[in-house]
Amino acid sequence: MFQNAIIDVAIGLILMYLMLSLLCTVVNEYIATKLKLRASTLQDALQKLIDDPTLLTNFYSHGLIASNFSASATGSQSALQAVANVPAAVKNMVARALTPSAPAPAVAPAPAPAVAPAPAAAPAAAPVKAGDHPSYLAAGTVALALMGTLLKRPGQAGPVAAGFAEVETAINGLSVAPKLKDALQASLLKANGDIDKLQQGIATWFDDSMDRLSGAYKRKMKWIAMLIGLLVAIAFNADSFNVATTLWNDPDRRASTIAIATEVAKKDPSQQPVQTDLNKAVTDTEKMLRSLPIGWSCPAPGPGKEFHYWTCAEYEFSKLTLVQFLGWILTAAALSLGAPFWFDLLNQFINLRGTGTKPAREDQKT
Repeated sequence: MFQNAIIDVAIGLILMYLMLSLLCTVVNEYIATKLKLRASTLQDALQKLIDDPTLLTNFYSHGLIASNFSASATGSQSALQAVANVPAAVKNMVARALTPSAPAPAVAPAPAPAVAPAPAAAPAAAPVKAGDHPSYLAAGTVALALMGTLLKRPGQAGPVAAGFAEVETAINGLSVAPKLKDALQASLLKANGDIDKLQQGIATWFDDSMDRLSGAYKRKMKWIAMLIGLLVAIAFNADSFNVATTLWNDPDRRASTIAIATEVAKKDPSQQPVQTDLNKAVTDTEKMLRSLPIGWSCPAPGPGKEFHYWTCAEYEFSKLTLVQFLGWILTAAALSLGAPFWFDLLNQFINLRGTGTKPAREDQKT
């Protein structure tokens, strides 16, 4: 009995981590999409790789690259704009977690000037808007576009029909882009006069750069995921210590939680398409975790008074303890492991619970 109770408590915690991890995935995707993090990260990387502003502008104008741009792009969004577009359920979720601050007064956007003032500095601005930039570019496409850009002469409609020698001359003629020039000259040495090998070498150089970029992007998203996990833990008041203690002392809650966990274990929610409706994602998560001791309990407002989340947050945070805060931190750390990890672990514990304790041999019974 004692062993089964431990397993049941573990299953309850794993179920909570799994469902909240799925919600974190939805929020992560929402933020990455609204803020266009992938596109802006790729744009920053290209500006560092092609460190000649004129060449970079011509590169973006190349047909192979321009065709990757979305014709319906609406421009980048700031973090404030992205939060403003979050559905009402997520706004309420965050509102319960954060102490209110003085709202900024609404300011109507100023009309765009008829003539934009010319920048005082050299052309360091991005050649395209962050919102228009694609999130992915194939290495072969980049190599061909870069070679075509190098061959394009001032005032010429397109690149000349040229071979390896002309490309080599164009690369050696670069003088304002030492980093790019060094990388392309290294590809020239490996190509040994073969134009196809040169293209492959440039594509490999781009792929290697993107691999490093991918690692940096994942590390950045890991920190974002940890922050989102903490906000979700606070918004749902998902205190791991309180959940474990309550489940341990309440057999009825354990039984209800086990029934839900068994149903979840029959399918793999972590492999389903990422939910794009945040409002529905929050509602589904609350429904699946209804049997767990999470959430906020606020006093009812007095007669004639309206309920306000800020008042509720102030009331709840006035009772905050160190143990509760550490419980949120533990939950946030668990959510950062991701939904697939918790789904696999849930299946293992469900199977362990179904197997039960091995009975003792008859000749060993006293």
